[in-house]
Parts: sequence; C-alpha cells; structure tokens
Amino acid sequence: MAALGRTVAATDLEWIEAGAWRVMVAEDSGFWRNVVRAGIHEFSRDLTVIEAADGQTALDILSRERVDLAFVDLAMPEINGGEVVKRLQADVRMPFFAVISVTSDAAEIARMRKLSAYDYLVKPFGAEEIKRVLSTYERISRQSRVLIVDDSGTARSIIRRILQRSIFNFEIAEAGDGVAAFEVYADQPADIVFLDLNMPGLDGAQTMRILRAHNRNVRIVLMSGSQEALDRHAVLAPAAALKKPFFPADLDRVVHQLFDLPLPYGGA
Repeated sequence: MAALGRTVAATDLEWIEAGAWRVMVAEDSGFWRNVVRAGIHEFSRDLTVIEAADGQTALDILSRERVDLAFVDLAMPEINGGEVVKRLQADVRMPFFAVISVTSDAAEIARMRKLSAYDYLVKPFGAEEIKRVLSTYERISRQSRVLIVDDSGTARSIIRRILQRSIFNFEIAEAGDGVAAFEVYADQPADIVFLDLNMPGLDGAQTMRILRAHNRNVRIVLMSGSQEALDRHAVLAPAAALKKPFFPADLDRVVHQLFDLPLPYGGA
C-alpha cells in the first residue's frame, strides 16, 4: 500500500511506502508515551516512532526531520503543545496530527479545530483511539478518484475547490451531463460520484440508475439545493446526500462515512 508523506511544506507531497511512516509522539509523561506507542505498534509494527518529552524537542524534530503524523500533548512544560502547533502552522510545516489533553474544554477544542488538528484525544484513552487516527491517515494517504456531475460549470468549480480543501487526497474528474458522466465513469470508475439531481436531459435520478446498472456498488452522493428534492429521492438509497451549499467539513463528514471511518471529535 502506498502512503502519502509530507516534506517541508504541506503542499509538497511525495509517496512513501506504508512501512516508512514516521510518527512523532510529543508527550512529557513516559506513561502516556508508552500508551500511544503501544497503540501505534498494535496498528503496525513497521511504523517508525519518534518520541519527544517536551515542546522544544518536538519543535526541533518537526523543524529538521520528516514527520508524517504526530500526536501532540497540549500540556507539556515550557513550550506547550498548542504553541508547538501554532509555530509550525505559521511556517506551514505541521504534519497530519491529533492533540492529547486532560480536559475536554470547549474553547480549547475549538482552537485546535481552527489549527487543523484532526482529532482531540482526552485522557484516559487507549489503543482504539490511536488506531482510529492511524486508520484515517491510512485512507487519506491513498488517492481516491471522484467524479463531479453537474450541468453548471460554476457549481463544478465550487465543488472542486471544496474537494481540494478536504483532508482526503482526491483525483477529480468532471462531467456536465448524465451521458458524459457515464462515459467518464465507464472509462475510469470513481470511488465516489457527486451527482446533481436537477440536470437537463438525463437528470440525477436517471443518471444514478444508469451508473448502478454498470456497477451496482457505485458510491453516489446526491446533491441538490432543495432538501425536499433530496428527501423525495431518498427512496433511491444513495450512499449519502448533500444539500447545496455545503462546505469542506460537511464533505469530510460524508467521506468518513462512505469509507467506514469513525468521525473525529466524537462525531461532533
């Protein structure tokens, strides 16, 4: 399996074999470093674990070495985890990461979300919480092909931008009508099809039936500006539905569900 690693900048991407993942655990407590390390090795013994017992060491490691994924405790002495994240985000060098805390303070959770923390783990936690973060990283490390089907070029451009802001790694194809959608899908199947309901000619429902005749397991996300239309077409049993306008967080929630990934932040 291939995995996506990050170099100096978040936009500089290279492909790294799964066994070469480098995972940093920044935590001043030896006990909790052991808990996180055990969860990582339970997920895969082949991952390289790098440990930091304080914020300055974490900063030094993240500044000079490639780290693909990090678990960062917020309550480290001197330079705390929040400051580590803030400094590195300003320099565009923070990898995919989850934070660790002893409290579930709403303001701190909101701050970490704003700083792009994937998840917020509250002590005490165990191997399952660590594996949840690693499973998501494993999925986003693999490129997924998506097909946007919408007769509006403007809508397709907006949806493309939303997909590009997702934590998932998408290869994006587009089609402006149902016939073109089938042709594109038949040539190269997509992992997910984002399909507008209200199109001239073949509408979304008809296009959905054609795609399912070709592949009954196709994952189709119906889109519409009308909740009533989405409710009316629920009988078609799409994989998911999105009411326009929607945002990156809405899309990421749906994609987590389509890939059977647990939602971070307890699903909140």
